[in-house]
Amino acid sequence: MAKRRKIITSIIFAALFISAFLLFLGITKENRTVEVLIPKGASPYKISKILKDSEVISSKSLFLALVKFYGYSSSLKAGLYDFNTKDSLKTILLKIHDGAGKYIKVTIPEGFTVKQIAETLSKNNICDAENFIKSANEQNMEGFLFPNTYFLLPQMPEREIIKIMNDEYKKFWTKERTERLRQTGKTEREIIIIASIVEKESIADSERAIIAGVFLNRLSKGMRLESCSTVLYAMGINKERLSFEDLKFESPYNTYKYKGLPPGPICNPGAEAIEAVLYPQATNSLYFVSKGNGTHYFSSTFEQHIKNKIVSKKNQKK
Repeated sequence: MAKRRKIITSIIFAALFISAFLLFLGITKENRTVEVLIPKGASPYKISKILKDSEVISSKSLFLALVKFYGYSSSLKAGLYDFNTKDSLKTILLKIHDGAGKYIKVTIPEGFTVKQIAETLSKNNICDAENFIKSANEQNMEGFLFPNTYFLLPQMPEREIIKIMNDEYKKFWTKERTERLRQTGKTEREIIIIASIVEKESIADSERAIIAGVFLNRLSKGMRLESCSTVLYAMGINKERLSFEDLKFESPYNTYKYKGLPPGPICNPGAEAIEAVLYPQATNSLYFVSKGNGTHYFSSTFEQHIKNKIVSKKNQKK
């Protein structure tokens, strides 16, 4: 009887060993791809639970044992991963250790603020919005994060993303553009501030250089820029039309109250807006008002500007 029990125990142990070995190799699983997000700061136990709940692994204990065996407890990386359910535990572990995750395609449109960029990144599980805003503001990056399509990894460090976008901005400044900047007599920051306003005020591509010319004309004459977009930025809101009370909003960004440029850019302008300021269209115009269809009436006198505003109001009532 004792001999029989010993044989049965040996068979059970062998079966368990073989099962564990097969799990390690991934032989017994079905063939299916599963997308899994490993969040930043997740412990090995949390990762094992995520993998188990996603049916990528069959045993949390075996996964944790393997993590400990390889000494990977503090070197597993966050990210978005594609696992095949046939993958062995070792393959799965090495992929997370190496950070071999998927890239996410994210498009940042021209004219987005740091806050809007942060919200877009957060929605795509790339980083924390508040941390991104804090890091970008600490580095004074409003205006210097280049609008483009990026391929980013989930849970990336915020400073790394900011560097990627700022490096893309730096690529804009070719030798020719840098020389043109010198010819304007303005600093790079001044050009970007003006470009950010042009980006927000212009809808039609054909009008960017004209609007840039208008703002540059006003600056050269010591006139206030009177840009509604700067007031909206100061107020932190978005609305179609400002009230008279809005125009009194106290902020150095309120260009209805203060002459010259605001303290910084009000968004992150694209290449076309920056080009428009570097190469503005020669114009005598000092004013412009919306036609209500995405284009504007331009005028060189205040009297004509008032007439254009009356026409604009009539058009928008139709």
